[in-house]
Amino acid sequence: MLSFFKIVLKISVLITLWVFSTSVSYAQYYDDEELLEDPLVKPRIWSQLKQNPTDEYLWSRYFGKDLFDITPDEYQLYEILKNDLMNQDQGYQQELEQAKIERKIAQQAYTKNDYAVWTENISLNFGQIEVYFTEKFSAMGSEYVPYHELYPEEEYNLTKWVDEHEARLEELEEINMINNGDY
Repeated sequence: MLSFFKIVLKISVLITLWVFSTSVSYAQYYDDEELLEDPLVKPRIWSQLKQNPTDEYLWSRYFGKDLFDITPDEYQLYEILKNDLMNQDQGYQQELEQAKIERKIAQQAYTKNDYAVWTENISLNFGQIEVYFTEKFSAMGSEYVPYHELYPEEEYNLTKWVDEHEARLEELEEINMINNGDY
């Protein structure tokens, strides 16, 4: 019976040491300022997590237990690593966001045919023409200043205004084509 208690005591001491050592090992492998590669040294699972940081099944395999069973320290490490992996490639995230914005603008954008119809009666359709200019200038990386901001008394000819801004848009399109190598 005495040997049974010694075995249990040794096992409990080993478990305590293991828990303590894993807590200490997190501090060794992870610095809050930067994400170190594979803190638990499981390269196969880590590479999969880098591809899909929100997969809870992979995280449970990485920690070797169900996420509901991890300790508070392990949970903290899990949250930090997951967030870092999700935010690791900011350039990629920004590209995705820019693509979403461009797709949304493309879906809402007016066409040149719409613009051609509106310019048949500029005074009646000037509000729509200004929205068109705002979108097109923005898409070219420029800013459109509305007519009424510059001429609140409406002392400048609308047709001349539209012609000048249409010419400016054409210039910007040419510049963008040259910059993109599409000339």
